Amino acid sequence: MMQHRDSAVSPVVGVMLMLVVTIIIAAVVSAFAGGLAGDQHKTPQVTIGAKSVIENIGGTISPDYPYTLTYPDGYTAKNGILFENTGGDTFSLNDIAVQLQTQDTKYTITSTDELNETSILPNGTTNGGYFQKIGNTSLADVMIHPGDQFMLYADGNAKGLKYTGYDTYYGPRLSWTPKGASNGLGIYLDSKVQYAIIDRVSNKVMTKGDLVLS
Repeated sequence: MMQHRDSAVSPVVGVMLMLVVTIIIAAVVSAFAGGLAGDQHKTPQVTIGAKSVIENIGGTISPDYPYTLTYPDGYTAKNGILFENTGGDTFSLNDIAVQLQTQDTKYTITSTDELNETSILPNGTTNGGYFQKIGNTSLADVMIHPGDQFMLYADGNAKGLKYTGYDTYYGPRLSWTPKGASNGLGIYLDSKVQYAIIDRVSNKVMTKGDLVLS
């Protein structure tokens, strides 16, 4: 009598099932990874023009320590740097930071920085921040399309002076000192300024250039 032996069938089926499960898991992981890659933020590609805007300089620093900065009563000024999106992608002011560098000093200002209490910007110029789209009808309009302009406002300024005990004359300047910052940034007029506009989501530079503050 001939006998059939099926003892090897069960291990073969088990191996095949394991292969099928492995293939399914690999497909799911691959699809998930592809979805993540598709959701990655793309850094906006833009061309930006920049120029300084000096409405007036009215701040006065005392020549003696502690060098107090004062302004005339009711004084306001809309000084700063005007940027224009001359071509490329649309981006949001809420997603950018502007890094300024003069000589060896770098300073970064973000859309979340708050103006200090001594800001000389007129009421309504900004909604608590340094960036504002030009020509907008609402402060909630923060999208910068090609052809749009926005300002990085300076919240302070000072006339030139010669400090007591120093021979050097220090010229007029604009300054940025966000609320709570231990140190801000002061840039003298007629000096070269390098700027970089950074996409805060990807932490990559969208564009950079330089200008003379005048």
